[in-house]
Amino acid sequence: MHSDTMLDGEQENRVEEQENSVSLEQSDYEASPKHTESTVADEPLSLGENSDDVCPLCGQPLVLRHSNRGLFLGCSNYPQCSYLKPVSVSHTVKTMVELSKECPWCGHNLEIKKGRFGMFVGCSNYPECQYIYKPTNTTDITCPICKKGKLTQRQGRNGKFFYGCDNYPTCKFTTPGKPVSRVCQDCGFTVMYEKKFKKGIGLVCGNTLCASRKKRKHIIVRT
Repeated sequence: MHSDTMLDGEQENRVEEQENSVSLEQSDYEASPKHTESTVADEPLSLGENSDDVCPLCGQPLVLRHSNRGLFLGCSNYPQCSYLKPVSVSHTVKTMVELSKECPWCGHNLEIKKGRFGMFVGCSNYPECQYIYKPTNTTDITCPICKKGKLTQRQGRNGKFFYGCDNYPTCKFTTPGKPVSRVCQDCGFTVMYEKKFKKGIGLVCGNTLCASRKKRKHIIVRT
């Protein structure tokens, strides 16, 4: 393997775009039991010097690079070849306390565990049972896109909370902050969301195509 190399801006943007292309269902691992975090990671990448460490596009050696978003393998023939692949890292989950409450799926005891994004409650029979207790925080705001679902709080792979339509995957509308039922004066969209600014908590239009988003326009509602 070649020496560790720092990437340039173009490659860093491509790493971020590739990671952001993962669907909501894949990123929201705590919302679905099959995405629970454990000592088992995604299929590991070989980092030793062997015949596998060559670019599948042009055959040149791969080099280990790093960005603010983590490690990735990139072609040493960059920029002539733009191949890259993020390197997955395993994260150990520790059991902190065993609870007397039984798992609703299999009957084993639940445990308080500590993972990459903090404390959570999961089944002691993992991986045979992949139940994770997920408290729901559903608002009474109807999704402005499908008009059927309600906006519900979720947690993404980066640990940050966001709100999305509970009619997912049929509807993929989301807001990065707490939604508020309020009509945008610029485009007429019926949902805005809270965002923290230097002057206080402001409201931003939930329509990503609204002109106010490009102008970074917002309404301060709390200081």
